[in-house]
Amino acid sequence: MLWKILAAIFTTFLIIFLYFFFLGSQDFDDTTITQKEVIFTSQGEELSATLFLPKKEFFKTAPIAIFIHGDGPQNKTSNSGYLPLIHHLVDQGIAVFTWDKKGIDKSKGNWLNQSITDRAVEAKDAFDFLVHDKGIAPNRIGYLGFSQGGWVIPKAAILTKPAFSVIIGGAVNWMDQGYYYTTKRLEEEGYSEQEIKRKADSIQQADYKLFTDFNDCTIKESEIEKDRFLFIARNLKADSSVDLQNMQGPLLALWGSDDLNVPAGTNAQLYQQYTSNRESDTTTIKVYPRSTHGLLNAKLFNYQLDAQWPEWKKWLFVFQGRKAYSKDALFDISTFILKTNKKTE
Repeated sequence: MLWKILAAIFTTFLIIFLYFFFLGSQDFDDTTITQKEVIFTSQGEELSATLFLPKKEFFKTAPIAIFIHGDGPQNKTSNSGYLPLIHHLVDQGIAVFTWDKKGIDKSKGNWLNQSITDRAVEAKDAFDFLVHDKGIAPNRIGYLGFSQGGWVIPKAAILTKPAFSVIIGGAVNWMDQGYYYTTKRLEEEGYSEQEIKRKADSIQQADYKLFTDFNDCTIKESEIEKDRFLFIARNLKADSSVDLQNMQGPLLALWGSDDLNVPAGTNAQLYQQYTSNRESDTTTIKVYPRSTHGLLNAKLFNYQLDAQWPEWKKWLFVFQGRKAYSKDALFDISTFILKTNKKTE
């Protein structure tokens, strides 16, 4: 009799688990979203892009968020990591335009050959493609970017006049962000506060010298792949302070308080400082408690690199889908975009 009760309890929990797993995994199924595959050209190279369309909105009236990737060899959905966010946006009537980075999947070129300015021009080319080739009104198009995209978007919003910009986990200064990243890594490795400062200072000084005064020999000795080395050297002095002051359009800047990659509080204050004199454009800044670099629940998903995720955490992310994000984060993003769109109607 007891085994029957236990079997019934187990079966009930299994059914409940499978039900919620199915609900979460729906957020990773892109076949349920209307899509248009397109090719656009930037700086002489063809890029493979996808336009994800909302079900209940006419294409030419829905706001469109141009996704701007963070660092790394990312395809248009960041290996499906964007899909819960994309599902949320299209459910709210917001289209998404995103592409494979140069040299990834079907896109031509090499993303490691790009500077931050090159990436901003690429974003502008995507904006212009939507306007001139797809007939979209420019006052419905904006940018939504992650991490390294925080240096790209302010430049792109000077080259164009977007309806909105959303920056998630952006840093103002590349070197300062690298220093913070190093301190968090050393902290995880168990060093004392004094040792962390000494080591982080030493690493920053060595990196600055390495990436500003190099030749083929020093590149080889560094044991860093050459294209990656030159990418870092090209962008080492990236700083968005001036671009933030001059960018056009409403800005929503978001961070997670437990970010292991970017000092959230410091950069939120800097964003407030550098955008305070923008006369006609609003800036909204928010730091989510117990939230990660990508605005996920920090108790479950806080890592510096995707490669650090244990396999079971990846399945947990699939299980939770959009519920893995910090409370209100997704709706704050979609509400901001929709409000800016209403103002332009």
